This record gives sequence, structure tokens and C-alpha cells, in this order.
Amino acid sequence: MPRVNLYATLRDLTGERHLTVPGKTVREVLENLFARYPNLREAVLTEDEVTDGYSIFVNGRDVRYLGGIDAEVAEDDVLDLFPPVAGGERVVFGGVSPAQFERYLRKWGGTPEAGSAGWWRLPGARVRFWEEPPTQVGAWFVARLGVEVEGEEVERWWRKIKLACMRGGG
Repeated sequence: MPRVNLYATLRDLTGERHLTVPGKTVREVLENLFARYPNLREAVLTEDEVTDGYSIFVNGRDVRYLGGIDAEVAEDDVLDLFPPVAGGERVVFGGVSPAQFERYLRKWGGTPEAGSAGWWRLPGARVRFWEEPPTQVGAWFVARLGVEVEGEEVERWWRKIKLACMRGGG
């Protein structure tokens, strides 16, 4: 069965960090999760869409880029459900791909955080990044990347990340 990791307020609503929930699609997994915890439905879904600010990842990839909540999942897949995060800072950068940003993180000594899809560990901080819908400029489409940083050394890492992403090099 797919594993579901819950974060922040979702943990408070369920009393659980990790669950195994049956389903062949993200939607089926969510419906089975909501059957166990009905109070999650109104928090996570608005009608048939993921509530603004919530993020659902399958194996570290945002479901918006996998076909939405109708994306198929396998028995060994991991779904991460993130509620909107208060505190910290989120920034969207244009012209930086996820692959490029991952190269920056590795260059700086970052490592993927085990069991936490999308988060990377840096000395004194955690960083999460995700693809945003591209911006169209004339006939060109410019990649966009969302980044979030938290931890003791947030300011130091933001300076480094902003400089790298704005000049296009790490």
C-alpha cells in the first residue's frame, strides 16, 4: 500500500505522522484517508481541487506535474501532504530549473532528507524546492522554481540561494 506522510497541522488533525493507505491513484488514496479522518477532507480539498497552499507530492514530485490527483500510484510509492506553512520564507525564482537548483544544493554540501520528500538538509537549515508553472514571455516559456528555507541559519542560506538563482550560477 502507498505510504502517506503527514506534516504540521495534518499531524495534529490525525495524531499520525505516517500511514499506509490503499489506492491506485492519488484521489483513491485521499478518499481512503478521508474515510479514516473525515476532518481532513475540507482542509485538503476544495471541491475537486487541492486547497490553495497545500502541496501533495508523489515520490518527491508535485502531483500538479503528474496529472493532478488522478495520477496513478504504485504500492511502494510515498505521498507527502504538506499544509500551508507559516513562518519561514517562500520565494519563486524565474529561469532556474529543479535540476540546476539540485546541483547548487549538492555543490553546497546538501543532501536529500530521508523520509521527507522534497526537503534537503544543509548545515544549519532545511531547503525545499518545487516546480512552479512557467511564465510565458512572448513565444518563450520561462521555468519557475519555488524555494522554501527554514532552520537556524535561514538568513545565510537565503543570501546564498538568492544570489545563485538571480545570477544563474552557484
